[in-house]
Amino acid sequence: MKLTPWVALLAPALAAAADAPAKPGPQWSGVVGAGVIVLTGNAETTTMNGAASAQREAGGWILAGKATGVYGRTRPASRDEPAQTVALGAAGQLRADRKLAEHVTVFALGGAETDHVASLEYRAYGEGGAGWLWLDRKQDAGGELLLRTDLGVRYTYDARWQYYGTADAPEGDLPDVEAVAPRAGLAFRYGFSEHVKLVQEAEVLANVTDGERWQVRSLTKLASRLVKAVSFGLSYQVAYDSAPAPGKVRTDTALGATVEVAF
Repeated sequence: MKLTPWVALLAPALAAAADAPAKPGPQWSGVVGAGVIVLTGNAETTTMNGAASAQREAGGWILAGKATGVYGRTRPASRDEPAQTVALGAAGQLRADRKLAEHVTVFALGGAETDHVASLEYRAYGEGGAGWLWLDRKQDAGGELLLRTDLGVRYTYDARWQYYGTADAPEGDLPDVEAVAPRAGLAFRYGFSEHVKLVQEAEVLANVTDGERWQVRSLTKLASRLVKAVSFGLSYQVAYDSAPAPGKVRTDTALGATVEVAF
């Protein structure tokens, strides 16, 4: 049996398939942002902050990572006194979610952070739990609506060091702290349009070992697109720890402005 006629019939289809563009695979998406404030003259202050986040979804998995950093230094009003560090910290986290159903995932995450002003040499943590996606909608005007909640259990190890000593808490090593805490988390995004977006993240941890300890974190952020992938964002963060290092206050807040580039 001769195959030449069949080849002739299939040739156009084969040629079209060869010329068709390949379907793009799963891509990473995310944002990188930075902000800086510099004052000179009668007052000398430098504050810098940066943040980056990325996410990829493929084959029933959702992979996400984020990182932040901050540095601040100021000179007191008296020029006879040396400059002081008012912010020096960084944090990073990786998270993997596995979809069990359209709205249900199980996840594992791990991260590390440091904050010298808060006497935190380093903090390492890991967590496992489940998440529920209540809302995930795209709006006709280019906006979006997302609401997700998490329930998990987190193990945390804090290595503490008093970097900037005081009369009540001199510089030096501090006792390390371990904690096992159930965690409840919330992530909310609302896009008013394709140009303006509101982000709200919050988490609460309640320690169940070595005494009572509550930790609460909240991030509220409003971003407005300037041109194409470039946006301007305002954020307000609150971090509460009922058992901070000796000599430290329980609540830290930060109001920031950043320029962000999406990819």
